Amino acid sequence: MGMPVKLSDHLVLDARVAAGVTNRSITGQIEFWAEIGKAMEERMGFAEVAALKRAQRNVPLSQLIDEVERPQGRARLRAELDALAYPHFEPTKKPGVFVRISEDGQRIEGRFQKREFVPLVSELPHAATT
Repeated sequence: MGMPVKLSDHLVLDARVAAGVTNRSITGQIEFWAEIGKAMEERMGFAEVAALKRAQRNVPLSQLIDEVERPQGRARLRAELDALAYPHFEPTKKPGVFVRISEDGQRIEGRFQKREFVPLVSELPHAATT
């Protein structure tokens, strides 16, 4: 038998967004998260659960949405992107064209075709014609 409970607005908003992606209801999404939490707690000791909670870097999705157009949100996004492995990609003003940035700073324009980056110009030096 179900029982009504009070949930924070942040949790409900996060569940609504996640539910849309996973094709679950908001209730189904929250129940799914609760099942995962319960399973984790059963397999981990209290000290591990407490350490995991203290180390938690996750920011509620609703908070990220609120911050996305603010300077601190842009700074957080830049820091996360900079922490990713190379290569990095940036959009250009040309539709469908991106810049691939290598770890050494090399920048090459190209497009994605079948999930593969294809340079607009050959990355190989042109052979001298004689």
